Amino acid sequence: MSLNSNKLIEKLVRKNLSTLRIITFCFFSIIGFFILLLSSIIYLDYAKNFGEDSSVWKANYVVLNKKISSLQTLTGQKPTFSVDEIEELKSQPFVDKVGTFKSSQFPVKLQVGGIAGIRGFSTDLFFESVPEDFIEVNEADWKWQEGQDFIPIIIPKSYLNLYNFGFATSQGLPQVSETLFTKIPFQLVIGRGENQKVYQARIVDFTTKINTILVPENFLQWANKTYAHKENTEPSRIVVETKSQSDENAVTYFEQQNFDINKDELKNNELTYYLKLAFSLVLFIGLIIVFAAIWLMIINFQLMIEKNKNKTKDLFLIGYNIHQLSRPYLKFALIFMLISYLIAIPIVYYILKMIEEKIGKFMAIGNSHIWQVIGCGFIVVFILFFINKIILNQSIKKIALKD
Repeated sequence: MSLNSNKLIEKLVRKNLSTLRIITFCFFSIIGFFILLLSSIIYLDYAKNFGEDSSVWKANYVVLNKKISSLQTLTGQKPTFSVDEIEELKSQPFVDKVGTFKSSQFPVKLQVGGIAGIRGFSTDLFFESVPEDFIEVNEADWKWQEGQDFIPIIIPKSYLNLYNFGFATSQGLPQVSETLFTKIPFQLVIGRGENQKVYQARIVDFTTKINTILVPENFLQWANKTYAHKENTEPSRIVVETKSQSDENAVTYFEQQNFDINKDELKNNELTYYLKLAFSLVLFIGLIIVFAAIWLMIINFQLMIEKNKNKTKDLFLIGYNIHQLSRPYLKFALIFMLISYLIAIPIVYYILKMIEEKIGKFMAIGNSHIWQVIGCGFIVVFILFFINKIILNQSIKKIALKD
């Protein structure tokens, strides 16, 4: 068929377009694309800042220990977890993973030389370890092998805050940043008597999740065997990863077992759950609006096809094929979807700039994912276009082949 013939079909389609319906479609498409783009970019750019140790979406960890009674204090009985108790905890439906704390059974003394205006000092320490699955740290920094004289250490961030805003202030000492703190070398004197050795050590990271001084688990196992001649002792604390942040069964079980738990952790976990739920609902609503708008356009075109069914059948009989008949409809569908999407992009960009101005001063963003999300949005537009194409081709084919 000639180009002029194709233009005649396009003119026929344009004549029957409803301006009100097109405006309605574009309006709701812009809203839908706006919600999808904005919620996706906020999720990718800001989610890592909401939770413990960088991300609200990480696994839900809870540290448990048994409550200490007066009788245990008098008798010297240790509130440890037996193998059976740990296995019972693992079998609970709300538990995904369980890790045990291992404690140092040998004396440790830390020695620091004077550096950057900080006076040298020494103090007694203790170490604990947990399985690596529960620690977010660079693997290259968190390695220890037997025979290695360097020991990497992780400390709670609260310890650094206590030094900076408590000890350093009262003693007239300089405050130290996290970066500088990780550069300070110090020595560890481990063991006693003839079975004693000096190791080099350095803080490689900080944690807000676990309130203890951590060393690699394989080092602590080896050191307990070497310096305390003990390999395995029952743990006094365990760390649990639960499957659901808002599972009330977990709280009930912990209380029934007389476990001591940080109530703030449970509140934070519940907040995490509702944040996830809110983001999921926003994304779902955005998708519903976009699909509703696309469906409105499809219905509009189907009504046009039904209104012009006699002309459509005649055109088919004189030689036009299904794809030629559907091409004008698809052309307008793609134009309207792209216009709606392109209008939504600058609106999203403007809103993101406003958000960044409000919270960017106290929340790091890093590399924004805006262009990746916009690129994925174009893919969504073309997927919707092909869905529209399949439906319209089927409608035209049904009319053209009808006796």
